[in-house]
Amino acid sequence: MFAKEGSATVGKNDSTLKKSERRKLRDRTLQLLFSTGEDCSNNAAEEWTSRAEKLINDVIIAPKGGDVLTRKLKLATGDHATLFLRTPSPPTAGVEPTNNQLYDDIIQSYPTTWPYHKTTQPILLEYEDVDRKVHLIPLLPMLAALPPPLSSSPLTKVESPITDAQDKTKRYKIPNVSVHPEVSKYICRGADLMSAGIRTFPSPWTLRQSKGLVTVSIIGNPQPAAIGFVERTLFRDYCYPKNGGNNGEYDASTFVGTGTKGVGVNIVNCYGDDLWKIGLPKSTKQGGEVTFNPLTGGEYDNGDYGNAGFVDGKYVYRILQQVEEDESHDDEEVDSDEANNQDDNACEETVNNEMREMNISDSNEGTVVHENANNDIDDEKEPDPDHDDILVAAFFTSLLQILVNKTSLPIPVSTYYAKHLMNAVPPDGPKLDLKQTTYKKIGPFLLEMTSEGVIQLGTSSDGKDKCATLSGIVKNHPDLVAFKQKWKAENGADSLMNTSQETKLAVVDLFIVPHHIADILQLEKDEVMATTAKTEERRGTGFLTKKECNAIIENYIDREELKDPNGKGKVSINGPLCDAIYRASKKNKVPDEGQEYPTSVKRKDLIEKFFDKMEKGHALVEMPGSRIIKIGRGAPPSVDIEVENRQGNKRKFLTRIRGMEEYGIDGKSFANDVSHRFACSASVETNPVGRPALKKNRVEIVFQGRLDVELTALLSGDEKMSTHGGAKNANFNLPKSVINVVLRKGIPAKKK
Repeated sequence: MFAKEGSATVGKNDSTLKKSERRKLRDRTLQLLFSTGEDCSNNAAEEWTSRAEKLINDVIIAPKGGDVLTRKLKLATGDHATLFLRTPSPPTAGVEPTNNQLYDDIIQSYPTTWPYHKTTQPILLEYEDVDRKVHLIPLLPMLAALPPPLSSSPLTKVESPITDAQDKTKRYKIPNVSVHPEVSKYICRGADLMSAGIRTFPSPWTLRQSKGLVTVSIIGNPQPAAIGFVERTLFRDYCYPKNGGNNGEYDASTFVGTGTKGVGVNIVNCYGDDLWKIGLPKSTKQGGEVTFNPLTGGEYDNGDYGNAGFVDGKYVYRILQQVEEDESHDDEEVDSDEANNQDDNACEETVNNEMREMNISDSNEGTVVHENANNDIDDEKEPDPDHDDILVAAFFTSLLQILVNKTSLPIPVSTYYAKHLMNAVPPDGPKLDLKQTTYKKIGPFLLEMTSEGVIQLGTSSDGKDKCATLSGIVKNHPDLVAFKQKWKAENGADSLMNTSQETKLAVVDLFIVPHHIADILQLEKDEVMATTAKTEERRGTGFLTKKECNAIIENYIDREELKDPNGKGKVSINGPLCDAIYRASKKNKVPDEGQEYPTSVKRKDLIEKFFDKMEKGHALVEMPGSRIIKIGRGAPPSVDIEVENRQGNKRKFLTRIRGMEEYGIDGKSFANDVSHRFACSASVETNPVGRPALKKNRVEIVFQGRLDVELTALLSGDEKMSTHGGAKNANFNLPKSVINVVLRKGIPAKKK
């Protein structure tokens, strides 16, 4: 949340929280972190919660000095939030760690007072989500001061939970999710945690207790590196399955881990984000009292929460090394009975080996481990593609294609990116994701290429945008020449001509089965959600082609045996089919007690009626190759061309056009291009008077003269529509179906 574009941690003047409000905040925090319990029989858990409660009391109440500040923030979503910050505490003697400590010793070494003596740190965040629910989130500086909680329950098959009557131990409520160290660099950049990267996952009842709030740590480094909420759909399907689970058991590997897709955890606060930057030390000077992190020995005020595995806000490394099986055999005899019970679960054993140095034993809420955890994680995970290399290769390929095709320059950067750079990415290789590069956006990359002398960029008319157009290519640049020679050696001299084939856009009608129809007819979820679609972009989205939608109703007819034996080509109408297709909804129902519904209809008529009930969608497809550019509901956005008389003169005309931005065409650049092509004046209006309002960052262009045919020919790429030479050599190639031409009253149609 605070590592994404648009996040803000700067607010108005911080205000001090009153003591009465501090007590309420402390109680809310304790309720957030710990479940209530009585008669603690688990000494380790009791010691853990006891020291943690003392720390929370000192952090918020601050009996020994220091203040709690509040800061009002506006999130990137537009919602408001309150950030609670803790000022430095008075110096106290810190405890330095010792090597090979047992877990109980480590608990005793953790502070019970606020360990930050030099920096003000954010401790809690309160905000309201889209469902108007208020959330209080503990942040990393405070979590770093708490001992790593006892590990949680087994992963692949989780039995029914222990009831309060069986165990009344007060426990830590927020479960932990573990990931491989390589995943940490993406989390530190601000990415949400994908479900495929999760290696441990808590039990459903533990997640219900925390309402989906989880911490994220690295395997081999138990200190939380992030905190966030389990993605809503995953939380619902995992914690509240429709069938109630399999005899009280849950298989987490079907929801997270290798082979799954989608976001697993939406990150709120992570190491390396803007909240982390608030607590960075302003000076590197040494001196004064310090408190050390017992886990690794670092100073809490060093900017990395005292953890040696946290590096520069960019990566989190392992800090615990696996111990050989034959080492410290005598020390393990004390826990031999518990260890024997764990031998049956190889997944838990892997985590126990990594945590053996701390001698952390599993409890009833043990850690969830992926079933393949025995194997080396580097062997089971395919290496991620280097998106920087993909970007550079596509960049030089696109430049060579522009030179070969003799494409006229300048080109708007938006057009270059959509029609040249992305088309230069090999279709059979990994896709380019700019967010995974070190540049994040195309602008910084092009500016760097300009500084190296590969290309030349043009500025916008107002001079504010230095990366508005691609105005020139340095043909003899050494890097471009070397890439061209390498390309010819690997792909042949004519390969550039083959890859620069002209592409066109096409609009494909899609259909969406409404939820109520799918429920009434009891349709298969895989069919309705298009999980077997040929294109990856449509899989699981619910957008169906006409053929797929037709197959659904045909399969239903066959499944229910609705073929009418008394009528050739007819289908019997059963109750669910009548309710879904022929009965009006309660909202649109017209009172008519005598209304009759058909009992048998022609198959063709039934299929047409079924399609009428479907919600409409569309896909913008690039041809050849059938690459889906965009999928959306309803009709595709139109490019509106309107011709009207000039005021006071019926023999002269004005042509207006709007909506071209929906297809990646920059309005100002398009106006300049058209005015040169057709030798006409053009004006760009952002707020046209007496006209329908424009969307944000959209413009309406007014051209002098009648250009409806010429603009249609230019945008569609159909040069035969117009005899004007200015309509030739265009590369917009929009489908004609999205171009809407309107002739105002008094405008005669052009003779063909």
